[in-house]
Amino acid sequence: MAMDPKHFRNTLGRFATGVTVVTVNDGETSRGMTANAFSSVSLDPPLILVCVDQNATCLEMIRNAKKFNVNFLAEKQKDLSDWFAGKGRDAEDQFSELDYDMGENTTPVLKGNIGLLECELFNEVPGGDHTIFVGLVTRALFEEDVKAPLLYYASSYRKMDLDAEFN
Repeated sequence: MAMDPKHFRNTLGRFATGVTVVTVNDGETSRGMTANAFSSVSLDPPLILVCVDQNATCLEMIRNAKKFNVNFLAEKQKDLSDWFAGKGRDAEDQFSELDYDMGENTTPVLKGNIGLLECELFNEVPGGDHTIFVGLVTRALFEEDVKAPLLYYASSYRKMDLDAEFN
């Protein structure tokens, strides 16, 4: 019996995730895409994974550049998530009006992020309609002051109460 894609997607939506923007620069062009299919893989060596749709412009750019960055978005960066997930995908220069720097790996780093991983392409694995890119982390940075992350749950952005803790 085949799985209903809508039901599957709605079920996956019950898993809360942080929101990232994956950035890449192939030496000529910089691009970015919103991704919540992100995970740590290994501490030694430091590996992460990100899943990229087969139709995404970033897919071939990551393959060719052999490097990418993962920017962890703060709650106040919802507009960046929307930009890289929506109309910004088709912009000729996605970064023309954004506040960013180039990382040590010459790939865009979005200012205001709460964490950053600069990665070299370690491996790629087919994953249905996505490609799973495994990145070897070459540089990791995070904001010292704890700031609320941008969260995604049940097809909507959500807020986190940083003062609430479980005992």
